Parts: sequence; structure tokens; C-alpha cells
Amino acid sequence: MRLTLAAFCFVACSFAAHAGDWPQYLGPTGDSVSTETGLLDKWPEDGPKELWRIDMGPGFGGAAVKDGEVFLLDRIHGEADVLRVLSLDTGKELWSYKYEAPGRVGFEGSRCTPAVTDTHIFTTGEFGHLYAFDRKTRKVAWSTNLMQDKYADADNSDKQNWGYGMNPLLVGDMVVVATPASEAPGLVAFDQKTGKVVWESEAFGDSSMYSSPLLRTIAGKQGIVVRNIKHLFFINPKTGETLFKHQCYEKGKIPITPITVINDGDQSSRVFVTQGYGMGSVMLSIRNTRAAEFDIREVYRTIEGSQIHPAIQIGDHLYINHTENDTSKGARRKFAGLACVDPKTGKVVWNTGEEPFIGRGGSLYVDGKLIVQDAEGGIVYLVDPSPEGFKVISQFKATDPKRKQAWAPITVANGLMIVRDQDELACFDIREKLN
Repeated sequence: MRLTLAAFCFVACSFAAHAGDWPQYLGPTGDSVSTETGLLDKWPEDGPKELWRIDMGPGFGGAAVKDGEVFLLDRIHGEADVLRVLSLDTGKELWSYKYEAPGRVGFEGSRCTPAVTDTHIFTTGEFGHLYAFDRKTRKVAWSTNLMQDKYADADNSDKQNWGYGMNPLLVGDMVVVATPASEAPGLVAFDQKTGKVVWESEAFGDSSMYSSPLLRTIAGKQGIVVRNIKHLFFINPKTGETLFKHQCYEKGKIPITPITVINDGDQSSRVFVTQGYGMGSVMLSIRNTRAAEFDIREVYRTIEGSQIHPAIQIGDHLYINHTENDTSKGARRKFAGLACVDPKTGKVVWNTGEEPFIGRGGSLYVDGKLIVQDAEGGIVYLVDPSPEGFKVISQFKATDPKRKQAWAPITVANGLMIVRDQDELACFDIREKLN
């Protein structure tokens, strides 16, 4: 390794994110929104100060940050997964753990952002390995392989194409993951310390191995949302019972993109479901009523979709990276780029098309601004989110993605920004400097 210089909580939550921590996929609130303030309003022309940069194996998983440490699942091509724990300040590796995971899948590399508590680290590898590491002893507390145990299909050959792609979710004293098998429970909750099964949901009928479970409040009730190819499921986080199930698509592709919830009142929400591969987006109205616990209605459907990263609600609009597999010039202009969407109608207010072509790059909202990474060029943009147009405040080239696949989510923690591509992980200081 080369070293150079909408908020919610679960009532029984066992981890407390310190100010500035980014302890799991999509951050402390699970929606690509950071509550940090005191950041630079504008970056220097050559970019914010680079603190460190390290070589990494291939991968698309983001970094988690807790207690001044960076946690990332690395990949040794075709051979093994490696948990790396780094110093947030220097990038120096504090410790690592490698386990054998031979084989190759399409778009090789780790997909997981680790989930970190005060005592444990949880990771999911592309071949279904679920590992729990003890932070104090730096050893494996427990592990299982979801693609080989009772939650796997007898024949997993069709599941090897793209690998196991979901991120673990921390809920109370549990870690919740999706299973790869069609007839197995769709979600399983394990006790964080022992690995004992706490509950299992119903079988979802189609694999959810690409959809990361997320904790959300919908129509006044808190639950875990997860998708399979066609349906959206809302699961009781204490019991695993299905609160509702709704079909969003007649046919489906790989369901990766997390949903976005817009809460309109104590008993009413809108849920934005989006997907790539030409599947488009759906806005649902969900109400909690006396006649029926959840009244679910489709508000509209659009042809534009996002393949990896969720739409972010800022004010009265959604900001989303539209991506489609059709990369012809016309399709890129029409469907691609960062877009501002009116959530009431689904109308695209503006999009960047090919200028810039954001593609499958990550975005997050922090301190009143959007940070967006161009997946092909490695340029990171600081954007003033406005329905009036794409307003770039600053930009700089953070990485040089040789395979044009800088798809990992961005991390902001303790005033530092961490980005990665298929070869490197880099950290930049974006804190406002006091005179």
C-alpha cells in the first residue's frame, strides 16, 4: 500500500454517532445528508488541501468513519477481501484483516461500506461473506457466508455475475442484511455481538442481494425499507413482520438505488423509487389511515432513473444523478447528468447532460451545498443547489479514474472529505480556516 501525504433514530439504537462521524452507508442519517457545519464556502482553485492518498484494490464501496478511524473493505483481485482500518488524520494503516474469498465477478471489487459501532465493525463481501470484527481485539467476533449457508439457493451460479452488493444496516443491537436466495427470508437480523439470529422476514420471492436495507419513517411509522426486482417492502424493525409490500415495476432489473422519503405530515409521506436500466422512477403517496393501515397510491411515473445513488431532498426539489446504460451521445444528453426534479410532478427542471456527465458518481448534501463526483473524470464539484440551474461554486480533479468508474459514495466526516475510485482513496480538508 502506498501512502502519501431527514433525521431519525431507533429507540433501542446501540451506537451513538459522534458529531462528524459517518458510521455506515449513506451516513449517520442514512440519506446522504451530513449535519456538519463550518466548512469552506469555496475551495481553492487547485482544490482543498490533500491530507493523504493511498492505493486501493478495485471497489465501489465507500468509507465509514468513527472515532478518528477510517474503515474500508478492500479487495485483492480474484483472491480475498481485506478490512482496512486507517487513521483519519494521516491515512496510516492501523490494522487490517484479510480473509480468503476466491473468484471473480463482473465489475470486480468490494461493494460494501462498513457499518461501525463503538465495539464492532460489520462488512459484506462480494461473495456473500458477512463478518463481524471486534474493534478492541481486532479479531473476528463471528462470521457467516450468506451465499453458502441456509439463506442461499442450491445453485448460485446465476448470482455470481455481479456479486453480493448490499450494505449492512445497524438497528438497535442488531445488524440487518438481505439474503441472496429467492425462497429464503428476504431480510435477516443478527445479534451484533453473538451472530445469533434475532428475526427473519418473509421470503421476498426475488433476491434482494443488491438492495441495501435502510431505516426510514413512512407515514408516521418507522421501519426498514428494502427492494427486490419488482417490489418495495416495509419491515417492522423489531420483529421482521411485513408492514406493507407494494409492486413498483412490472418487470425489473438489479435494484440498487435507495428510496427517498418526503414526509408531508405525521401520517402522510411520499416515497420516490428510482432505478436504472430504463426502468425509470415512481412517486408513491403513502398514508396511514383508519380504514387501511397504509393507503398506497401511485402519483406519477417518469422515464428518467438513477442506477446507484439516491435522490437527495433539498428544499422543495430533489437532486439526483440520472444514469442509464445507453451511453450514446443523444441518450446521455437527454437522461444523464445531475438533475433537479420537481417532486410534485416528476418534471426535470434542469439537468447537466454531458456537461458535466456525472454518471454513476456519488453525491451528498452538507452545510447548505451539494458535493458531487463525476464518475468518469474524477472531478468533484461543490454546487449551490438551486432550481434555477447548475451553479458550480468550485471544482477540482480529486482522482484519475482510469476505468471511468468512480462510483463509490462520498464521505464527509469531521470536516474531511473522502473519495475513491478503482485505484485510490483520497482525503481532503474542507474545514473553514479560522484567522
